[in-house]
Amino acid sequence: MTQAELKVYIISDSTGETAETFIKSVTTHFPKVNIKISRKSNIDTKEKIDELIEKIPENSIIVQTIAEKKLEEYTKDLAKEENIRVIDVLGPALSLFEEVTGQKALREKRLTRKLSDDYFSMIESIEFAVKYDDGKDKRGIKDADIVLLGVSRTSKTPVTMLLATKDYKVFNLPLVPEIRLPEELFDVDPKRIIGLTIDPGKLSLIREDRSKGLGIDAKSEYFEKDRINKELNYAKDVFEDLDCKVIDVTFNTIEQTATEVLDYYKKNFS
Repeated sequence: MTQAELKVYIISDSTGETAETFIKSVTTHFPKVNIKISRKSNIDTKEKIDELIEKIPENSIIVQTIAEKKLEEYTKDLAKEENIRVIDVLGPALSLFEEVTGQKALREKRLTRKLSDDYFSMIESIEFAVKYDDGKDKRGIKDADIVLLGVSRTSKTPVTMLLATKDYKVFNLPLVPEIRLPEELFDVDPKRIIGLTIDPGKLSLIREDRSKGLGIDAKSEYFEKDRINKELNYAKDVFEDLDCKVIDVTFNTIEQTATEVLDYYKKNFS
């Protein structure tokens, strides 16, 4: 029997973001069903649960992430009385971990909230990375945790994005001899600035491959060695003027460079 409409209520003692992400991954498998999702946050007392379930119609589905076991069970029992199905996202996982580890879960709602807060903070860092990528808006420099500098194709953007997923706001700026450095850069603590450098031969190959990938087969100043040496020498002068940390990315993976950046940052700001 195909159901034309299904109402799903997310009940959480925190924001409910985790449950909503989960349930949306499920509902995409039912394109012919009109599924309406309603999220109810900060449901952390029996009174709030009573008031909420009283308004939920039969044959709806509740998706709950309530850490406290008594409230979790209370929600399920009350919903069953009202002929409402419940998907418990957090409870079974906590119980299984308790069984396997022999340890009791803390089951504190503040821990779930911290996870949600961390999630939103990470999203904010990713949005920051996208907004200010490649020096788009110099105003982002003052709000960055880390400023990455380097000539084109020194992995600034992928390192920036990887660090953003670890909840660091990173501003990256390409160094071009013909383009003046933003004044805002000189107001930043040098310990927040990291220069990325690379072997000129390796950079030439990377740029040539990049050009071919874009359909540019002819010789280009972009990957000619004279031009590359000029850019790298300019970058070296900038790094010295700023008295900043320099990382050689010649043999690094993106992950290795990100790790070096973070290790240096934490050494100075943890």
